[in-house]
Amino acid sequence: MREVKENVDLVVIGGGTAGHIAAIQAAREGITTSVIEAGMMLGGTMTEGGVFMPNHFHSTDQPVVQGIPWELYQKSHEIEGIPIKPSHKRRPVDTPGYYSHINVPIYATIAEQALLKAKAIIHYGEFVGEVKSVGDQWEVKSFSRGIIRTTIAREIIDASGDADGARAIGLEVEKAPKRQPGTLEYRIEDIDMQQVWQGEVQALYEDAMKKGRLQKGDWAYFDTYPFLWLLQMGGHNSTHIYGCDTSDADGQTDANIRGREAMLRMYQFIKEEIPGAERAVLKTMYAKALSREGYRVIGEHRITTEEFMNATAYPDQVCHAFNYIDLHNEDTGCDEIFHQSEKMIPKIPFRSLIPKDSSRILVIGRIISSDRKSLAGLRAQCTCMAMGQVAGAAAALGIKRKISSREVPAKDIVQLTVDHGAVPL
Repeated sequence: MREVKENVDLVVIGGGTAGHIAAIQAAREGITTSVIEAGMMLGGTMTEGGVFMPNHFHSTDQPVVQGIPWELYQKSHEIEGIPIKPSHKRRPVDTPGYYSHINVPIYATIAEQALLKAKAIIHYGEFVGEVKSVGDQWEVKSFSRGIIRTTIAREIIDASGDADGARAIGLEVEKAPKRQPGTLEYRIEDIDMQQVWQGEVQALYEDAMKKGRLQKGDWAYFDTYPFLWLLQMGGHNSTHIYGCDTSDADGQTDANIRGREAMLRMYQFIKEEIPGAERAVLKTMYAKALSREGYRVIGEHRITTEEFMNATAYPDQVCHAFNYIDLHNEDTGCDEIFHQSEKMIPKIPFRSLIPKDSSRILVIGRIISSDRKSLAGLRAQCTCMAMGQVAGAAAALGIKRKISSREVPAKDIVQLTVDHGAVPL
C-alpha cells in the first residue's frame, strides 16, 4: 500500500447531494478543499443512486433554493438542449413544489468540472476510516485501492450520509431501531400502455402477491397508489428494501443483493404476465441501493417535527427546507404529511449542522440533527444541496477569519451564499 500525505484547509467527506455543493462553495472562496468520495461520481443519490429528481427549487409562488445548485441544474439543461419551463407555468398537483429532472451523466460531469475549475481536489473510490484532532487541525485517514491517505485539514464537513466522519471522531449519534425502507433504482421501458388497464393489472399484481411470485416491498406503494403507477413510472423509485442499513459494507452489500432480487422478480412478472408488456426491456439499473435513513448526528439544536410542520423561524436560520414529510414505511408504503399552507416554508438553523460539543466540523444532508419524522422532510435533495452551500460558506469564512466554523455568525453565512446566488432569507 502506498502512503500519501495531503494538506488542505477543508476536507469534505462525501461528494453526494450535499457534499459536492459544499466543496464548490468553499473552493470558490479560495479555500483549498479536498473531497473524499467512496463512489465514482459526484451527486450521490441524484446521480449514482438514480433518484434524478431534485426537489424543490421553487414553491408555488417563489424560489426557495437557488445559488450553486440552480446554477448546475441550469447548466446541465443548457448542454442537454432542453429549456427549463418557468415555475409559473407548472402545476404542482401531487406536491406543493416542483420535481426537476436531471440528466445523470451530464449533471455528474458538470459538477465535477465546476469543482475542478475551483481548484478543489477529488479522491474517488476512497472511504474515511479514522479521524482524530491534532492541535487545531484534523488528521483524516482514508483508504482506497493501493493507497492509505492521511489528510491534514483545519475544518471537516461530514456529508457522508452515514456520519462516517462524526462516528470516527466519536461524536454522539442516534439511529432508529426501525428505519425507512431503502430502494434500488431501475427502469423498465417499452411497455405499450394502450394495452394496460388499471383494474386488470391490479388484479394480476394482487394474485402474484398471494401466490408468492412477488414479495412485499417489490411494489413499494401498495397501500398508497394503484399498481398502474409502477408501470407508468417504469419501476423507477418503486421498490422498498426493508431494514436497509448502508452504514457499513455488509449492510450495503445486503441492500444491493435484495434490491436486485426484487428488481428481477418484478421485471419477469411484468414481462410474462402483463398484457402490453411482452416486449418490455429492463433498460437501466443504478449501481447501488440507497438508504433513506441511517445515523443522525446529535447537534447543538435538534429540529423537531413540530418545528418543521410549523415552519418555525430561528435566529440562526441559514436556508430553506421546503418539502413535505415523506415517511416511507413497511406498513402502508408511505405516509405523506403536508403543511397547512403551501406558503409555509420551513427553515434550517445553523446549530442543527453543528455536532454537540464539537468544533471545526459541520454535518449536512440526511445526518442533520433532527428527529426521524422531520428528517423525512429535511432529506429532500434541494434542501440537502442548500445545506451544502451553507456549510461550504461557513467553513470558508471560519478558515479565512481563523476561527471555528461554529463561531461564524449566521447572517454572514447567509450573505456569502446570497453573494453566490442563493435565496435571501
